[in-house]
Amino acid sequence: MVLEHTEKTPEVMIEHCPRDLAAEKLLDLFFRIHYVVGMKVEDTLRTNDVLNRHQVAVLWTIRSEGIEGLSMRRKYIESTMTGWYDISSSAISKAIRAIAKSPLELITIEEHPKSAREKLITLTPRGRKFVHAMVKNGTAMCQWFLDNMSKYDAERDICLYIYSKTNAIFNRMIDRERIELGEKHEDPKKSNQLLQHPLAANFLEKHYNYAEIPRVPREYSALMQLDIFFPIHYKAGNRVETALRKGASLNRQQVIILWAIAAQGVDGEKMERKLIEQTLKDWLEITSSSVSKAIRSLTDPPLNILTITENPASGREKIVCLTTEGKKVVQDMLSNGKDYLQNLISELSDEEINMVISIFARTHEIFKQYPGPFREGQPLKEATAW
Repeated sequence: MVLEHTEKTPEVMIEHCPRDLAAEKLLDLFFRIHYVVGMKVEDTLRTNDVLNRHQVAVLWTIRSEGIEGLSMRRKYIESTMTGWYDISSSAISKAIRAIAKSPLELITIEEHPKSAREKLITLTPRGRKFVHAMVKNGTAMCQWFLDNMSKYDAERDICLYIYSKTNAIFNRMIDRERIELGEKHEDPKKSNQLLQHPLAANFLEKHYNYAEIPRVPREYSALMQLDIFFPIHYKAGNRVETALRKGASLNRQQVIILWAIAAQGVDGEKMERKLIEQTLKDWLEITSSSVSKAIRSLTDPPLNILTITENPASGREKIVCLTTEGKKVVQDMLSNGKDYLQNLISELSDEEINMVISIFARTHEIFKQYPGPFREGQPLKEATAW
């Protein structure tokens, strides 16, 4: 990879964010990166709705963290995904079985050669082609995204650096948590198709300023961005969700409802019920009745966190509002989230903090104009032809 350094520094284009406000600002932006952007990434990878969100996560975890990007212990997949989602091992098993059997047949489930008590999940030739089509679609999406990262000359390269660095920091934070919990680790050999940022060997130990960030050749940048986007959404995003829940007797659905109100609601306190329902249905792929149940659980005793009133602009619509108790619960949630993200902020220089806030804000701005879906590869058509 031939590298050049940026010729101009973009200080005048990037606003300063005080260090003591950075975690709060980043948490607000993280909802948008995790939900608004993350959903677009998932929808691109599951082209034509061939796979549900859990199945996309299974295949992408194998590709990005498996042995040679082809196989992985079933236990590792289950422990990883139950950590990401508020779902049972049986639900993960169901997702795995669905992509192993006809008509998909994208993976095999076999006895692990080194342990009769473990199963090994491996991509079939059909599965490899399917994943290749997912990558093709995701790369096309990321190329569109980076083409729009053009506010100043170095913006695209700063974007790749910032996402790569924050992803590496989150990975280290997550690894430390797993070690403390005694969770089992896979020892993956990274697939050759996964690109590392040119500063990857040093940026966990060193801070880089604008002028030191190299230009990444255009032919590598889109795939590099795709390899960064997914873990930022799945791993980091779901760890932030877990942090929000700390100390509260709330499940994942309830936390997402409250986070959505805080991040997207009027004054962070109220939101149209139909918007909450759409958010949960998109995010968690659950039915309207399940969404209604989750909302009711927050309005009923003993929680009493929400109230539901008529929308004054339309008697047919409802407004979901935080109660006094609900505001306290949300404040505690957001405080937990800020504390968690402070661990990330503490590993960044002042200049890098400015870059993170700027790049995350620009990412959300660009994805609001999302023209997708990107469907260069057609997994469904290809799958039926094999």
